Amino acid sequence: DFGRRAAAPEGAMADDPPPEPSTASPVDKVVVLLKATGDAPILKQNKFKITASDRFEKVVQFLTAQLKPQIGADGRVFVYLNSAFTPRYDEKVANLYAWHGVEGKLVVNYALQQAWG
Repeated sequence: DFGRRAAAPEGAMADDPPPEPSTASPVDKVVVLLKATGDAPILKQNKFKITASDRFEKVVQFLTAQLKPQIGADGRVFVYLNSAFTPRYDEKVANLYAWHGVEGKLVVNYALQQAWG
């Protein structure tokens, strides 16, 4: 009787398959690669790490600060992922990396004039 209970416990939990391990490992930092598009100046520092929980607006702020000598105080920078669309500035970098990361980096194209989309 004891062996029978051990083989089939109440609720049949022993027969439930084990949970599958997560294949996505959480990242603390994301490498961002900035690529100039059109007539935008090429940055001396085009690659940097950012905290994954930061919002995309922090990437744009960094980029704007780097380009300030070329664009002036009121200049505008257009940013794109996948050379196609501008993500929401309040989106977390970790999500954008998970959805659009390429070869371990989040590639952000930038331009001084609208290029795509």
